[in-house]
Amino acid sequence: DESRSELMGKALNYLKNFWSQIFAYRNDGEYSIDNMAAERAIRPVTVQRKNSLFFGSVKGIQNSAIYNTFIETCKQAGVSFRDYFCKLLRELKKGRTDYENLLPMTICK
Repeated sequence: DESRSELMGKALNYLKNFWSQIFAYRNDGEYSIDNMAAERAIRPVTVQRKNSLFFGSVKGIQNSAIYNTFIETCKQAGVSFRDYFCKLLRELKKGRTDYENLLPMTICK
């Protein structure tokens, strides 16, 4: 199947490009092999699950998920969410599209 082979090619290309980053924890003792820090960070969001039944729409739930992701990422990076969000909007207004360099840990140094 042609579409299947195209997707497999994309997946293998991604794996090839990020191979060293995928196994970075083996070279640096500070990296963790598990994601317990991420699990602990999202626990408050998962507690909010029942409340999400009352958001009123799927779009409301999606907006909440995006908003909470930004907040938790800023917490983990030790960055003020308000400062990050203001800087992010300024950079997006300038036309920046290098999203990997617009993360809280890179934009709020």
